[in-house]
Amino acid sequence: MNESVEKPALWTRNFVTCAAANFLLFFSFYQLLPVLPLYIFEKFQTDNATAGIIISLYTIGALCCRPFAGFLVDSLSRKPLYFWTFLAFTLCFVGYWTIGLLPLMAVVRFMHGVFFGVSTTASNTVAIDTLPSSRRGEGIGYFGISVNLAFATGPMTGMFLYEGFGSNVVFATSIILCVIGLILVQTLRVKPREKKAHAPLSLDRFFLTRAIPQFLNFIFVGFAYGPVTNYIALYAKELGIGGSGWFYALIAAGLIMNRILTGKLIDRGWLTRLVGMGMTLNCVAYLILAFCGTLGNYVPGGSATLFFASAFLIGTSLGLIFPGYQTMCVNLARHDQRGTANSTYLSAWDIGIGIGILLGGSMAQKFGMHQQVFLACVAALVIADVMYWVYTAKHYLKNKLEGV
Repeated sequence: MNESVEKPALWTRNFVTCAAANFLLFFSFYQLLPVLPLYIFEKFQTDNATAGIIISLYTIGALCCRPFAGFLVDSLSRKPLYFWTFLAFTLCFVGYWTIGLLPLMAVVRFMHGVFFGVSTTASNTVAIDTLPSSRRGEGIGYFGISVNLAFATGPMTGMFLYEGFGSNVVFATSIILCVIGLILVQTLRVKPREKKAHAPLSLDRFFLTRAIPQFLNFIFVGFAYGPVTNYIALYAKELGIGGSGWFYALIAAGLIMNRILTGKLIDRGWLTRLVGMGMTLNCVAYLILAFCGTLGNYVPGGSATLFFASAFLIGTSLGLIFPGYQTMCVNLARHDQRGTANSTYLSAWDIGIGIGILLGGSMAQKFGMHQQVFLACVAALVIADVMYWVYTAKHYLKNKLEGV
């Protein structure tokens, strides 16, 4: 019989619909990312510190709810949970637009993070439920492209709309896109969950204890990426490099390229080797980023060449790491723990990002420049790389569940 006939379908109607809805959710968020600080300054005439605190409440909200998000996804019907939290996420854009008091804006920002945390955990889990186990790594890789495309196009679109038409159009666009996403979620065909006796509450219903090594490793990856999200433009300015916005576009290009190329290899038994390659390449990429100012005299195009090359390498390495760690967490979990597996994976990223942003800002203020921040990222990634090869990969191969 033809092998292509036997191969289980990946691009099902449910999977494509879930990926499209996920793209709209993330795009609506990312296009607001560069605009919201400007909107807060403009509307409330506040200082940088206060605006920074309000912006960071989103991450805090997402982080606080992640363990409970996994529990909810594994305990409740997934489609209704996804829809209602997506709806609440959408209404927060209305809150930004209409609220006139700064304390209430802070509350909306925090709740936006909470609803984002639950809805994205539900989205990932619903998508993974549609995938055949033999093509799970490939499917996770493709599904992640929906986030990468939103990351590559959202901020740029948001700034274009803000500069051309003002903040009202940005908020209206986000709301319209989310409404389209909600319609897509309603069309999903999700099997009703089997009713089971409630198991006693235990830690592994909120956190996948079997994936602790993966969790710790991924925190280091997030820690290194935190300063990239907030301080890369300032670092480019220190180096005298213009067009720093292209840095994120190159990261997205590397991510998308590798997600497309490596998914099938993950399902063919290359999972631990691909993640290991990604971890080592990530160390190299950040080393180039940290020393691009010093080594710029030795390459054509100077520091800018190394600066933008490091961006593509960071994206390429993350294109191996992201689907790899998520696949590991899911394969270490039982079917009824997939929500917990996804929330554990996403919690590690949130924690790492938060620590990286917090410590990166403190280090930059102490040393007066950002090179030391990225050198600290290199040190963290080297520790994570060694930990991965010595323990984490072996732990996965020993404890993964077959046919989940």
